[in-house]
Amino acid sequence: FDMKGEDVIVFLHIQKTGGTTFGRHLVQNVRLEVPCDCRPGQKKCTCYRPNRRETWLFSRFSTGWSCGLHADWTELTNCVPGVLDRRESAAARTPR
Repeated sequence: FDMKGEDVIVFLHIQKTGGTTFGRHLVQNVRLEVPCDCRPGQKKCTCYRPNRRETWLFSRFSTGWSCGLHADWTELTNCVPGVLDRRESAAARTPR
C-alpha cells in the first residue's frame, strides 16, 4: 500500500465479525506518518495523505455511511469512485 500514491483502502464492514472494532482501530491506533485526526465526540476521523487533502481510507469511520448502511461489495464498487471524486473536488475548492 502506497499512502503517498493513489491507492485507497476500502474497508468492507461486515456485521457481527468484529468489523466495528477493527475499523475503529484503523483510524485511531495504526501508527502512520500522518495519523488520522479523530476529535472527541465525533464519530468520523479525517485520514489524509501526507501533504495532500486526499483520503487514503474509505470506511464508516473516515467517510461515514457514504454508500449506505452496511453496503456490500457491489454497492461499494459502484459508489466509492464517485464519493471520492466529490470529496476531493470539495476539498480542492475549500480555501486553505
